[in-house]
Amino acid sequence: MPRSSRIITLLVALMTLSAAALMANASRAASSTEVTPPTALNLWRPGDPGQAVRISGWVRSTNGEPVAGATIYIRQADGTGNYTPEYQGTLKTGKDGSYRFSTVVPGQYYGIKHIHIGAAHDGYEYLETEILFKGDPNLDPQSDSAFAIHLEEATVKDKTVLFGRFDMMLRPLGSD
Repeated sequence: MPRSSRIITLLVALMTLSAAALMANASRAASSTEVTPPTALNLWRPGDPGQAVRISGWVRSTNGEPVAGATIYIRQADGTGNYTPEYQGTLKTGKDGSYRFSTVVPGQYYGIKHIHIGAAHDGYEYLETEILFKGDPNLDPQSDSAFAIHLEEATVKDKTVLFGRFDMMLRPLGSD
């Protein structure tokens, strides 16, 4: 093969490799901006006082579409009823709008047991609400209990864990 043909072949091979590398980098960059499955937030630590609970749910818009990448804010009292930095955090919803976190059923803090929870996403109104628990003797049966969640009990790795579901709906900005 003449020298000029070898140089041209080498240049074509280098351009092909460069193009493949650019495409791979672009693909990695695109996938890094995609919303991944929900991050799991674990506020509960072995030895913490209180009953372990895992709460999961979905964040959807008022038309029922999942809100992927919404930021969920959580703040609550620990199992003894004291607010501490260990029992607050944030996580993101997955592609399907799902989220999940592990914590303890909060102790009594001036009334009913509750978890403060908020959801935010560009293009939607911020939602701040509370998760209440059925069976709490301090719930007002005429108002609060309609919004309280039921906790199911299960055994996981020889430990009793409660499970609950709490879904949220975000209203698009400008919709009344």
